[in-house]
Amino acid sequence: MKLPATSRNELIQASRKNELIVETGRQIQKDFGEFGLDIKFSGKAEIFYEELFDQMKSHVDTLLSDSMDRFMHFLYRIDISENQIMLYQNEMKDSSYNEVLTELIIHRELKKVITRDFFRQQSKNNTGSEIENL
Repeated sequence: MKLPATSRNELIQASRKNELIVETGRQIQKDFGEFGLDIKFSGKAEIFYEELFDQMKSHVDTLLSDSMDRFMHFLYRIDISENQIMLYQNEMKDSSYNEVLTELIIHRELKKVITRDFFRQQSKNNTGSEIENL
């Protein structure tokens, strides 16, 4: 049995994870919003997936049934390739195509947020070390 995080460092890391999840929710809202698709998100990291998945899947269903061109533009905007879709379909054999796409979108948005955060942290570290070297 693993004990809950108790050290300052563990608590900081745990809260940082929550911040990244919340930031991912906001990124999803932004990207869907650019296509006129409303996503409601409370900002609660602990219910992130349950809160967003069905809303997102509903929008994916609508995009797929309304306009393939608009849907393809949406995937391009989020930066999802056909190869990624095929990989996820192979991994999620018991899921519908729309569920696979929704899962992939969540993961892609999370990767964007993590990547952006990584470079933000690197920039802070470089700026801090430059100041220390003066």
